[in-house]
Amino acid sequence: MNRFLVILFLQIPLFLLAQDKLQFIGERIDFELNNSRFSINGIYFFANSTNREIRQTIVFPFAQETDSITVKRVFNLTYNQNIRYQLIDKGISFKIIVLPKDTVNVNISYSQITEHENIYVLNSIQTWNKALQTVKYSLTFDESVSIDNVSYQPDKIDGNVYYWDIKDFYPKENFKIIIE
Repeated sequence: MNRFLVILFLQIPLFLLAQDKLQFIGERIDFELNNSRFSINGIYFFANSTNREIRQTIVFPFAQETDSITVKRVFNLTYNQNIRYQLIDKGISFKIIVLPKDTVNVNISYSQITEHENIYVLNSIQTWNKALQTVKYSLTFDESVSIDNVSYQPDKIDGNVYYWDIKDFYPKENFKIIIE
């Protein structure tokens, strides 16, 4: 009997902790690339499937040091309000509140210096321990750059715009655009 109670008391907190977990379920990103800046304008979808409000700090990583990043916007689209953020080493951190059984969409827009290998950090998705339900990307580039390679092959190419539409995305490597 005592063994059963010990197991029960160990399992209940783990179950409750799992119930309060915020989920990162998808992203929609428009990338733009020219010879000076690699711009990222994304909408990130966070879901709360619990019956309780979740307040969580999000750490959003960059591929470059923050002194070469220009953060244009961190905005809660669901509640139509700016989100205060803090610069950290190679990223930002910010807090979001997600009401019970709700989804919050956050717009993050920033740019970084164009390099031979332009990187958008994807391997951090693994910290959520779950594939993204849906991912939609577009990459627009101008005549000042020539694309040599991309780490994920596009689903469609229309002139100087590449498109990706991926379901159940659990990347093992970052998104890379290599230019000549």
